[in-house]
Formats: sequence, C-alpha cells, structure tokens
Amino acid sequence: MKILLTVTALLLTAVQPAWASDAAETSGAVQVLAPLPVWPDGAPSMAGWPGLAEVPVKEELRAEGEQVWNVTVPTLQPFLPDPDRASGAAVIIAPGGGFRLLGIHHEGTRVARWLAERGVAAFVLKYRLIQSPPGETNEQMRQRVLETMEPGIGGVPGVEDASEALRIVRDNAARWQIDPKKAGIIGFSAGGHIAAMTMFADIEKRPAFAAMIYGMPFGVVMPDIPAANLPYPEGTPSEPWLQPKATPAPDRLPPMFLAMAQDDLAVGTTFRSFYDQLFTSGYRPEMHLYARGGHAFGMVKHDITADLWPQQFLAWVEMILADD
Repeated sequence: MKILLTVTALLLTAVQPAWASDAAETSGAVQVLAPLPVWPDGAPSMAGWPGLAEVPVKEELRAEGEQVWNVTVPTLQPFLPDPDRASGAAVIIAPGGGFRLLGIHHEGTRVARWLAERGVAAFVLKYRLIQSPPGETNEQMRQRVLETMEPGIGGVPGVEDASEALRIVRDNAARWQIDPKKAGIIGFSAGGHIAAMTMFADIEKRPAFAAMIYGMPFGVVMPDIPAANLPYPEGTPSEPWLQPKATPAPDRLPPMFLAMAQDDLAVGTTFRSFYDQLFTSGYRPEMHLYARGGHAFGMVKHDITADLWPQQFLAWVEMILADD
C-alpha cells in the first residue's frame, strides 16, 4: 500500500517543478524517480486536433487512482534497476485506455516495477489524451469519441510523445546506465497503437524493439508495412526449403512481440489481421494467443495462462538483444 500511495503521490505532483530533479524513492532494488516532462518547454501545438475540449480541462485521477484523465502535460517516469542487475535494456511503457484515459498502474507502474526488479530499466509514459469536459462520464465520452473521431486520430499526440520519450531515454543513457541501442517500447490496447506507430518513424528514430499487448495500429488506413527482406536474386528456387537465408531489408521494422487473449472482443479480429499482414511481409513476430483473458488483462493475476505474458516478454527481449 505504501508503494502505491507513493507512486500515486508522484502522479498527483506531476505538474510541479520537481520534474527536473532526480529526487527518488528507493524500494528494494528498484529506484523510482520523479516524473520528467517529455516537453520541458511545452508540448507541441495541437491546434486543429479534434481531441481538444472547448473549455480548459485539468488532469485528474479516477477509479481510486487507477486511471488518469485529461493528460495535457506528458511525463516520463523512470523505474531503474539495481546497477548490479541492470542488463542495459530499457523499455518505454505506454498504458492503454482508448486514448481517453490511462490504466496507469495495471498497464504502467506495476509493469515498470516488475521489469526493473529483473534488470530492465522501465519508463512509464503518461501521454496526451483526448480531453473530457467537466461532468462528462466515461460512457458519454466513449460514445462521443466513437461518433465524431476516426480510429487512431485520438492517438496522434501520444505517438508524438512516445517518439520524444524514446529520444530522451537514449540521450540520458549514460545517466540511467542503459544501452541506447537496447531501448524499446511496449504498449497496451491504445498504448499498443502508440508503440506500433513508433516503428514507422524514420529509421534512426525507431525503437530497438516493440511489443503490442492487445493493441496495434488503429487507424482507418494501416501504415504501409515495408518488406522485411530484400528480394531473392533471379533464379532462386521457389521452394522455401531450397532458398538461402533471406537478407534483411535496410528499412525493415524492428523485432516485434504480440500478445492477446482469443476471447478479446475489442481487438481480436483486427489484431490477428495485423499479424497476418506482418507475416505476409516477411516478418516473424513473437506471437502469443491465450485461450482466455478478455481485453485489458494487463498486470493483474487471473490464474490463467495470460498471466505469463511478462515472463514471456522478458525472455523474448533477452533473446533478441543477445542475437544482436
């Protein structure tokens, strides 16, 4: 309870000047730093973006501190491992919530602490959200967004925040004892869109790896997926078992980890379709389809196989980074 209250307190003070400091709370082997501003000089203009409210809004916590609403000032909170256990890997964590709210703990801080305890530096991204005017309920907002905004538009500022967060992590690699070439991103639901879209940035700005947990690009039009490999030379046998090892294309997307429950009614069909498109383009993502779990199982124990995703994700990260 003390840890949860401390993290909640940090979130409540996220608009204080203490952002710029390294004031820290140490819990066991994990060092939790105060949130840092993603844009110290102010976030880029969102003029014309349909997610803006007509009246000023204020960031707030709901659902007993489990949800964050009306984020207008994005932050990045570091969870750093014991230096003796640090692997050099780093993961930016983008919680989900339909671009309307953030499941800040079960898809954010708890994931970060778990990873940091196992040697991976983790950074919880509190990205900008669609704004909700005073008095609007969750259901009213959900209906409004569905009726007035095209899929994916709500995540435009969040993708911008994630790309800048990745730059911050890499620029502070020495300070946080990480390898800038081992900095990736993981996202849940809407955060999966955020994570996925960072892969389509300019090559030098892409994450080293990306994980999408019950989330993927949500736009009306899927981004063009570049071929994973260069074409085989003319005369190469058409039989896969006779072909030589493929040559990776210079603009191929980074390694990907995908996970969802097959009883997920929110993204089940489109999630699998995204995997199929990746496979057709020559990619071989790590893919986990759990029998049960529904949507947004996150970092909550349900006594089902979906509970194993954190261990499987960590094992995959260790594998792909060892391959490099």
